[in-house]
Amino acid sequence: MILRITVVLVLAAACMAQKLELDLATSALLQERLQRGVVPLKKRQAAISQVFHEAGCPVEAQRVDKSFGNVICTLRGQTDSTIIVGAHYDFVERGTGIVDDWSGTALLPSLFEALKKGPRQHTFVFVAFAKEERGLIGSTLFVKKLTAGDRKNIRAFVNLECLGLTPPKVWSSRSNSELIGRLDELAKTLGILVDRVNVDKVGDDDTRPFFTARIPVISIHSITQETFGILHSSMDRLDYIQKDDYYDAFRLVAFYLAYLDMKL
Repeated sequence: MILRITVVLVLAAACMAQKLELDLATSALLQERLQRGVVPLKKRQAAISQVFHEAGCPVEAQRVDKSFGNVICTLRGQTDSTIIVGAHYDFVERGTGIVDDWSGTALLPSLFEALKKGPRQHTFVFVAFAKEERGLIGSTLFVKKLTAGDRKNIRAFVNLECLGLTPPKVWSSRSNSELIGRLDELAKTLGILVDRVNVDKVGDDDTRPFFTARIPVISIHSITQETFGILHSSMDRLDYIQKDDYYDAFRLVAFYLAYLDMKL
């Protein structure tokens, strides 16, 4: 079920009301899509491809190796200026990998649905990356395959990593200051507090290849010192995801992408 929600943003700096209208999936649908990820690793690529198909987006598979590939869904905008949204579908098989990172991957089709009735100025590219856990292999290949023109057109890469353990967080030391500023503006309007929690000393994510290529990035997650131990363990299960926090992350990212479409 898709629920239509209209939000009016009033920004003091702009002295004017700005309207964002999106089609948002219900919490029940998000939970059903989370459940779809409780499959062996070898079936994850097919699972996210199927959910994209059901959302109405034909996918392109970018081969990473003989077994796995990146899954790409493109929502064409009125220009070639591009915003990429990514998450990884692979996991360390000591749990079910729902938190790290099916929680991010499963949101990609719902974000496509939220934005697809547009019109949008930017082209949005949603990518479910393969083999992040093996050294950012899928995202590194994706960036390597970009042409010079592709790179020039990319205005932002938004990474979704380990969502729903707590309210949304941002890795501020890695993320672009303008992108953080836009997130703060939007989060304030929605009444969602986004804390800064950096993970420089404990891991890396798919922002690294984009960051190295000088593409503006932002990494949105829900990890804290208290929840970090869930990752790469048998505790990485669906029941650790808090439904309200997960839905807030979805609302935040959906409206954030629409906001970036206006502001970048």
